Amino acid sequence: MLSTKFIEDSIILAITYGLIALRGIGKINVQPWVAMLFGAALTIVLGILTPNQALSSINLNVILFLISLFTISSALEVSGFFSYLAYKLLISSRGMGRLILRVFGLSAILSLALSNDGIAGSFTPVIVSMRRQARINIKPLLYALAFGVTIGSVALPVGNPQNLLIALESGMPRPFIVFALYLLPPTIINILVTYPLLLLLFRNNNDDVVVEEIRRPEELLVNKRLAYTAITILLILIPLYFITDIFNISPYLTPVTLTFMSASIIYLLSGDDRRSVAHNVDWTTILFFIGLFIVSEGALESGVLNSLAHYLPQPTTLIGVFISGLLLSQVISNVPMVALYIPLMRELGVSPSNYIIWVGLAASSTIAGNLTLIGAASNVIISEASEKRGGEGFGFLEFMKYGIPVTIVNTVIYYVWLNYVHITF
Repeated sequence: MLSTKFIEDSIILAITYGLIALRGIGKINVQPWVAMLFGAALTIVLGILTPNQALSSINLNVILFLISLFTISSALEVSGFFSYLAYKLLISSRGMGRLILRVFGLSAILSLALSNDGIAGSFTPVIVSMRRQARINIKPLLYALAFGVTIGSVALPVGNPQNLLIALESGMPRPFIVFALYLLPPTIINILVTYPLLLLLFRNNNDDVVVEEIRRPEELLVNKRLAYTAITILLILIPLYFITDIFNISPYLTPVTLTFMSASIIYLLSGDDRRSVAHNVDWTTILFFIGLFIVSEGALESGVLNSLAHYLPQPTTLIGVFISGLLLSQVISNVPMVALYIPLMRELGVSPSNYIIWVGLAASSTIAGNLTLIGAASNVIISEASEKRGGEGFGFLEFMKYGIPVTIVNTVIYYVWLNYVHITF
């Protein structure tokens, strides 16, 4: 006999994800963050969660990390650095193929050491700026960005929020070293393999790049001091992630606190642009995450998640975590999927030193973001940020058209690599 909570939460999940999946069909035009907040509100109002349960379900480490990263990204956008970068990429690219390579390659490389959500939020204004500066179709570039940040972010704990959760909560010793040794090589292979696949998928969009107005790139840097400050902070922040992990300097120095300190320094030194930086932070994505955590906790509390997990392989084997990560991330997105699976895996006896299983969870849940629009928050970030600035967003079915072949290739490479690699510490 199904409980009332189970039935009500099933309806809530159907409404929430249905609104997201059906967006653009007929008169349905509800942004994902609105749908997720609506689902969160229903979860509380219908008594699936109490208000206190809902508040405690919000992972403040992830929220603070994202706000801090978005602050750095916002400073780079407000300073004009992204417009400058867009123009430099445009005038140095003669065709869309080369431009796709540069967007895909640069976003993947940056996501190796910075959060994919931060890069997604940062680079989307660059691409939309290209649309204003040249006669090009930016949709292939948005997909190159989406796939680039997802693939690149697999390799390190700071690449995305779900990797960060695994590094912080699995108990894994020296997570930066473990992730790099197990996941960096297949990530590099996937970057090299996915680019020609993108050219094949977007072979009908190989137009010449025509810049509308020739300008001095330096003119686009409206606040050089702010741009240099943000770039300097990033250059210091990246090696600090590794130094604090290797030497274990202080329990208070974590990727979250280091990024939070960096954001506070940005605000301290922003001068007259301080309010602009704060206003330009992608707050709708923060709201999306808040709603997502509440909706996901409701799915756990009502038993819907356990029911779904019952039909999936046990996450104690590599094939089990790959199937669970790929499929369940499409239902509740990869961050809450990982947040809910970590305690489940602990209960099932997965030890902190079982590196293959933990990095397998990281790889599968992350690469699941290439399959559907709601598989990763970075996809939503790109779509929302593009629409916010007058560009096009992603359609749910359209995303799957390109995402399915990319995901198949990426998944096979990661699984085969992890299935046969053996590293001794």
